Formats: sequence, structure tokens, C-alpha cells
Amino acid sequence: MKKIVILGGGFSGLATANHIVRKIRRTEAKVILIEPKEYNVYEPNLLIWVFKDKPFSSLTKPISEILDPRVIWIKSEAIKINQNENTIHLKNGEDIIYDYLILATGARMAEEKIEAICADNVCHFYTPEGAIHLKEALKKFQGGTIVITPTTVPYKCPPAPIEFTFLLDKYLRKRNIRDKTKIRFLYPLSRAFTMKEPAEKIEKLFEERGIEFTSFFNFETVDTKSNKVISLEGEEIEYNGLVFVPPHEGQDIIKESDLGDREGWVTTDRYTMKHTKYDNIYAIGDATNLPVSKSGAVAHFSSNILVKNLISEIRGKEPKAKYKGLTICFILVSFHKSMLLHFSYEYPPKKYGLYNTFLYGFFKKLFKIIYFQALIKGYM
Repeated sequence: MKKIVILGGGFSGLATANHIVRKIRRTEAKVILIEPKEYNVYEPNLLIWVFKDKPFSSLTKPISEILDPRVIWIKSEAIKINQNENTIHLKNGEDIIYDYLILATGARMAEEKIEAICADNVCHFYTPEGAIHLKEALKKFQGGTIVITPTTVPYKCPPAPIEFTFLLDKYLRKRNIRDKTKIRFLYPLSRAFTMKEPAEKIEKLFEERGIEFTSFFNFETVDTKSNKVISLEGEEIEYNGLVFVPPHEGQDIIKESDLGDREGWVTTDRYTMKHTKYDNIYAIGDATNLPVSKSGAVAHFSSNILVKNLISEIRGKEPKAKYKGLTICFILVSFHKSMLLHFSYEYPPKKYGLYNTFLYGFFKKLFKIIYFQALIKGYM
């Protein structure tokens, strides 16, 4: 019997663990999940939650209610991977031996690189703690300039800061302080999004809603004394409130185990989901260096390929499944409407646009139910 160890219990790790035990016979493999946290957070809704009067518990579920009982759950932190001996060393002193390892370690928010994070008017929504901080700051805000900017690339869910910008506009109008507020969106590219066609529609909506867009702004630092965000080129933009995307990196354990690139992203074959060097190691989700967005959709579609290939290997067959970069992305333009993007390695966004925006917005809301009841449980 083979031993499959999954490191990380976010969406990618949980969905993959559940999917494997639903597809494989008990006599073929034992599946072990290593994850110290007790709860899973529905991260896509963090940027919506900051504007809503709902408890944080509305975004969470206990892992015990999500994880298939056939998966062995070890509630400890991994501190070292010895890939040459197929061993994982845990904080609780245990050593776990594996035949196959799946790295679902996610992305680390390197908040320490932004010294201004402790300031009351400098916030983000990429962690539960960050979202709680931002929610309180928004309640206190009475007018001025709010600046939204990424700090580095890549980062999780590329449209997220754009979505936040659109929702912020609606939120301020509802509070009747939009006329007292300037919203500025800063981006390092020549356009407001990585892809040309969606960017054109986003910029048109920015113009219609009075949102000021600044291109080629490469974030360097924040001066909290003068309330200025400063670019690499020396451009300075004043703010009363700053909402930033924190720097993203791979986890330290990936760097220390020499399983990733310079930023700590696991070096992953873009088609097979295998590690580029170690034949019995796979990677999934935000932890990888795949040339696509870090998103739940990518994790879902690529997980299906990973599971097929892994089970083929265990059964002595040649793994033939290939992940072709398929992803679907909803971009909220209000609390009830969204755009839809559909693309892969081979083709640019299809079906994009503001067609049936209310319908797409409905699907975006429905997705939370699908997430907890189907996707993360490995049913789809």
C-alpha cells in the first residue's frame, strides 16, 4: 500500500485529499493530510466581507466537517522536508515517511516587507487579520483619498484589487461620502489588468465611475509620516487610506528544502503537476510556479489532472493527463454584477465582457455554496 502525504490544508490540499480517497481503493493507498489549522476560510469573499455587516464565522467551516474521514489528519506543522529520504519532519517531533508527496503549501503573505502595515490607515484584505483591520478602517473613514495598489507580482486572484475598487465605489456611495472621496488605482502595467480586452472594459468603468487610474506605478515603499506611497521611479502619491496587495512568496519550508525557485514557488511541470526534479513529488494551488493566475479555479482544474496522474502511477499505468492552463474567473464590478473570463495556456480570454452581468454576479454568490458543499469535498 502506498502512502500519499499532502502538505497543507487550504482549498487545494483539502480538495485534493478528498478527491483522491473518492477515486482510489483503500487497499491501494493511505492518504495523510498535514495541517495545523482547525478551520478553512473562504478567501474569495474576504474582499466582500469587509463591506458587509456579517460575522467572520460566515466565511469559515471546521476542517473536521469538510475532510473525508478516510483521510488521516495530522494536526501539526511541518518544519522540514527531506526529499532524498522521503521524510517530513513535524513540529510535534514526528517523522512522516511518504511514497508520494503533494505540496499544497500555498502562498505566504510577506507583510514584514511593508513596514507600514502597523498604521491604522494602511490595510489589505488578503488574510483574516488584514480583512478585520480593513473593515474597521472603512467604518471610520469619512472622506479623502483612498489608494489601491499591488506591491509585487504574482499575487493571489489578479482581479481582486480591481474588484475591491469597484465595491469601494459602491460602498462609499451608499454611505453618501463618495463625493468627498477620491479613489485612485495604481498598477505596474500600461493597463489596469494583465489582459488587454478585459483591461479596456475595466478602464472604461473606472472612467464612468470617477476612479482615477495610474499606469506604470511600480510600488517601492510607504511613507507613513507624510501618508505617501512611493514608486521605484520616485513618483509620490498622497493618501488618507491605503489598501495594498501584500508581497506574496512561497513558504519558507519550500525555500529551505530547495524545492522551489528564488521566491519559494514550487518548480512544477505546467502539464503534469509534478515537481520538475523529484518524480514522486507533486504540487498544487498557489504554491506552484505555473504560468497562470493563483486562484481557486486553477487549483480545482489542475487538481483533477494531478489526481488522475497520481492514481495512474500507483496502478502501474503511464500518466497521460495534462493540465492545459484552463481557468475561469469572475470579476465583480458591483455587489450584484460581474464579468466572466475564460482562458488557458493556449488561448486568450473567451466569453469575457459585461454580458448577462447580473447572471454572472449570481454565479459568483452561488460559488460559496458550491465551494463548501462540492468543490472542496472532491465531488467535482
